[in-house]
Amino acid sequence: MLLTKITFTYSELEDRILMSAMAMEGKTVAFWLTQRLCSRLVRALTAHLQRSVSRSALVEMGLQLSCQQREAEWQHKPSEPVINRIESLLVLPEKVVLSCSSQSAILLFPFDDGSEAQLRLNLQELRQLLAIVYRLYQHAGWPKEVWPEWINSAEPGMN
Repeated sequence: MLLTKITFTYSELEDRILMSAMAMEGKTVAFWLTQRLCSRLVRALTAHLQRSVSRSALVEMGLQLSCQQREAEWQHKPSEPVINRIESLLVLPEKVVLSCSSQSAILLFPFDDGSEAQLRLNLQELRQLLAIVYRLYQHAGWPKEVWPEWINSAEPGMN
């Protein structure tokens, strides 16, 4: 199942992030993401972005990553949110398998029946996803130790 659009919200009642996803087939899936799973994802995805940066003697890596993060956030165009329906599949993923290339990341959400949902992101989309999740961490009051300094410094007024 290829996921084509996602919306993130934080549920105070559940103390989880809800990732509502639209699949290519028009189906909707609701993924309840725990703080523990999100923290593992954040570490893996930010590490991937750090590896994707070309090393330059002229610009410190953290500054370069922070600038790329800010640029991706500026270019983000909000769209209509994905709305879960009564027939939406509800999933509490135990793990997410990450497959990375120099220009993208693929997140695979395994289902109990052996199938999986796949979310493909280019690096800009990945940065935009991380910015959204970072704001949800702030809203939830979750610990931000998992976030690298270059994400913190990319946030307006967070220096």
